[in-house]
Amino acid sequence: MKKLVNGKIVDIKNIALFEQAMEGLAIRNTTMSKTSDGLNGSIDTSAVKRYIKQYDIFFKYMPYPLYAVESDVKYATLGNFIKSLSKEELDIWVRNGLNIRIDKTTGMTLKIVNNTWSIIYDTKEHKDNTEMNNFSNLTGYKEYNWILNKVLNKESTSDFYKVFMPEFVAACNDNQIILKWELENMLTFGQIPQRRAFKANRLIDVDDNKEYFIDIYSDGTIEATDGRSVYTINFTTKEPTSSVRKRQEKAYNFDAYVKDLDENGSEKSKMSKTRMIGLMTMFIELCGYKNAKELKEFPTYYGAISGGYIVLNIEGRLIVFSKDRQSEPKLVASGIELYTVENNKVYFTRSKGVTDSIAKDTLYSYNLKDGITRICKIIYSY
Repeated sequence: MKKLVNGKIVDIKNIALFEQAMEGLAIRNTTMSKTSDGLNGSIDTSAVKRYIKQYDIFFKYMPYPLYAVESDVKYATLGNFIKSLSKEELDIWVRNGLNIRIDKTTGMTLKIVNNTWSIIYDTKEHKDNTEMNNFSNLTGYKEYNWILNKVLNKESTSDFYKVFMPEFVAACNDNQIILKWELENMLTFGQIPQRRAFKANRLIDVDDNKEYFIDIYSDGTIEATDGRSVYTINFTTKEPTSSVRKRQEKAYNFDAYVKDLDENGSEKSKMSKTRMIGLMTMFIELCGYKNAKELKEFPTYYGAISGGYIVLNIEGRLIVFSKDRQSEPKLVASGIELYTVENNKVYFTRSKGVTDSIAKDTLYSYNLKDGITRICKIIYSY
């Protein structure tokens, strides 16, 4: 992915690894105790202490983002390091962390997750699946394999970024302060404007500081557009009679209103009627959504007007069309929230659940002039 780094455009080829790292930091999987804490007196075995110490040593060799990722390949890497130092064959496997069986009879097993450990009891047979080639298709395999080989050969891992991200290091002018800042902001891809608070069933003209509202009302009945007919039988007469007619449905119309706002968004003038062609397009979209979903009420909407366009959110559907002429509405995205509209760009977020309590929020920008959508930032929120 292309990214602006210290004023230079750089291609970040392993951006997915940084995404996984941010997700890992948000999840922060743990067991019980930190590996640096050692062991309490109730579980005093030299083997457990040794494995924890070895794990902790290797863990500190891993640069960001490798240590933050929650992935089987990370635990396989750590497991292979411990195996390389062991004189006996280990009963070891990767599953939701690194597992090393201490006692086969009782099933006593050291389980290490992230930089924490616990003792579990598992008497099931587990195959040693820590062979690095088992994970060659996973994101980060090359990076973890490189780290493992460096450590096993007693070589420094300090040139990790130069090996895997040479353009990035060059863009940072090999300055550690700049490099650290850019790493911390790896998932920010552009300038992020301040979020705007939108009102339900209102459009905010961000260029002229006006607020628009449409009042939809019933306007009689018309023949249904679905072409279906209604068959009726009259039993109130001696001889029942029947008839067929086109199905009727309610007709709707609307009035549009506008009012001026002050710089704080408060009402500056009373509502007055207005005519804007784009509001008719919006009304048709609302009617179409109501009919398609067979809703009793009209759906809630909100949005903005900017650069000659109406930006509309109807139940998570982002739609853009002209405010001054009849035009075909363009569906930009679904399942989103509108973030703000600024400088002819529409910013919106899409959220995806990672766990029950953590979500991945991706902020996008859509350019009203050229119709291009770009990622601006990836955030993991609680």
